[in-house]
Amino acid sequence: MDFSNFWLPLLILSALGCCSEGGLLVMEKMNSVVAKNVTFKTTITSTQDFVTIIWNFKNVKELKPIITNIPSSNTEDIDEKYTGRVIYNKTTCELQLGPLVKEDEGEYTLSLVTPKGKQLNGRIDLVVLEPITDVKISSNVPEAVEFNSTVVLTCSAKGSFTYKWMNGSDPLVVDGTRVQLNAAGNVLNIAEVRRTDLRGPIFCIAENAVESGTSSPFNLTVIYGPEKIAMTQTPTDSFLKKGSNLTLACSAQSDPPAQLKWMFNGGEMPLKTTASITLTNVDETNSGNYSCVAYNAKTNRYISSPVAVVSVLEALSGTNISSSSSLLIAGISTVNISCSAATGKAESVEWLKDNKPLVPGDRVILSADKKTLTIVKVVREDAGDYKCQLKNKVNQDESTYKMVIIYGPENVKVDGKRNVKFEELVKITCSAESVPPSIYSWKHNGTAMNSSNAVITINKAKITNSGLYTCEAFNPITRMINSATHTLAVTEVGEVDKALSGGAIAGIVIGVLVVVLIIVYIIKRKRKTDISSPY
Repeated sequence: MDFSNFWLPLLILSALGCCSEGGLLVMEKMNSVVAKNVTFKTTITSTQDFVTIIWNFKNVKELKPIITNIPSSNTEDIDEKYTGRVIYNKTTCELQLGPLVKEDEGEYTLSLVTPKGKQLNGRIDLVVLEPITDVKISSNVPEAVEFNSTVVLTCSAKGSFTYKWMNGSDPLVVDGTRVQLNAAGNVLNIAEVRRTDLRGPIFCIAENAVESGTSSPFNLTVIYGPEKIAMTQTPTDSFLKKGSNLTLACSAQSDPPAQLKWMFNGGEMPLKTTASITLTNVDETNSGNYSCVAYNAKTNRYISSPVAVVSVLEALSGTNISSSSSLLIAGISTVNISCSAATGKAESVEWLKDNKPLVPGDRVILSADKKTLTIVKVVREDAGDYKCQLKNKVNQDESTYKMVIIYGPENVKVDGKRNVKFEELVKITCSAESVPPSIYSWKHNGTAMNSSNAVITINKAKITNSGLYTCEAFNPITRMINSATHTLAVTEVGEVDKALSGGAIAGIVIGVLVVVLIIVYIIKRKRKTDISSPY
C-alpha cells in the first residue's frame, strides 16, 4: 500500500500531539554510544485496537517518520534511511535502532491512532555519545625535584566524557591551593611536588553515562633527598683500644641514591666513598672526629651526619710496683713504693692493702698523681699485700707487692710444767714475735746450754734438772735480744706422797674407821644367829 498520500497529515498530527496520552514508552530519556544498538521499549501489549502506528524522529534539522504500520492490513513502511538499521516488533511496537551514528541523536515519538480517531503519543529523547578511547596521561616533566618542581599532568581521550582522577584506588585529593584541577577537569597542577603526591599510581578516568575508560597507571619519579642521614659506629665506645678495628656505616634517604664521602677532622678521607669503612689496627693517629656527607647530584643537595668523636688509647699492661728499699725495720725505715705500667697511660690510680682501700694518714702519704706511696717509719702493722690498680678508658691493669716489716723479738715467753715427778718427760717451749724468726739460746741456772731450738726436751727428769731456765731470743737483722725465764722443780720418789695435805690424810682416816665399823657389825650379827639356833 502506498502511504505517500496521508503520511504527512499523520506526521503533523503526531508532532502536534493532538489528543495525545502519555505512558506509551518505558523511558523518557536514553543514553547510548555510537556503533551500539538501542531499543525503545513500550507499555503496549497488543496493536489490534490501533488503526495506524508511526515512529517518528526529530532533531534540529528534520522531522521524518522512521516506520509506519497499519495493523489491519499487516503492512509497514520503513524509511529508506533506516532500512537494515531498525527492527520493529508488531506486537509491542518496540523499536530497535542500530548501529547508532551521531546523527541518530534526537527526539523519538511513537504515535498511535485508534479506530475512533483518537491519537496516543509517547516520546523519548536519545543522546548518542561518542565512544571513549585513547585515555592517557602526559606530564610536563619526565621527573621532578621534590619541593622545587611544579608538575602538570594532562589527561586526554577521545569520545564524550567527563574526567576523574584517582590515586591508586582512592579519589585524588585536590586541595585548591597546592593541588589544583582546571575547569574541564583534565589538567592536574601540583605545585612544590612531594614524593607522596604521585605514588598512587595515578589514573585518569574518562566516563559518561554509558561507559568509561581508564588510562594506564602513571608514575612520575620525584627526586628527593638526601635526608634522614644516620651514621653507626662499631664498636660503639668513644674510646678504643689501640690495635682494635673501627667500622663506620652511613645511610641516607635519597632518590636517586646519594653519593657518600667520609670526613675526618673536617677533611675528606681519600678513596672512602662506600656506605661503610673499616679502619684496622687503629692507633693514636686515628683519634678525631668522623662524619659522612651524602650528596644527591640531581637535587644538588648535601647533608652531613652527626660527628662521632673517637679516641684511641693504648691499653695498660706490664703494671709493676717498685720499692725504694728491700729491708724495712719497724720504727726505723721509711719506704716509697711506686706503681707504673710498661705500656699505656693511666688516668686513675687506686691502692689497696689486703684487698681493702688504703686510707692515707700522717705516716701513709700518697703523691699528687697517686702513683707513689710513702710510709714513714714503718711499723709491724704495715706489713701485708699492697695492690696498685691502674685504669684508663679502655682497660685496667694491676700489680701486687708484699711488704715485709722486720721487727722483734717481742713478747718472749716460756711455757711448760713447773713441777714434775722424778723421771717424768719434760718439755719447755720458748716463743717470740719476730721477723725474721728469732734464733734461740738457753741457760740453766745461769749456765749456757748446748741448744738453739725453741723447745727443750728432758726425757727423764732428775733432781739436777730443777732450777731456773732462761730463754734468749735473738733477731739477726735488728740485732735485738729479749729473754724470759722458767722455774722447774723435780721431786724424788715418795716425796710426793709425804707431801699429802691434811685434808687428804683426814679422808683416809675416816675411810678406815668406816671399814672397821662395818666389820664389827657383821661379827655381832653372826653371833646372834648362832645362839638362836637349836643345833
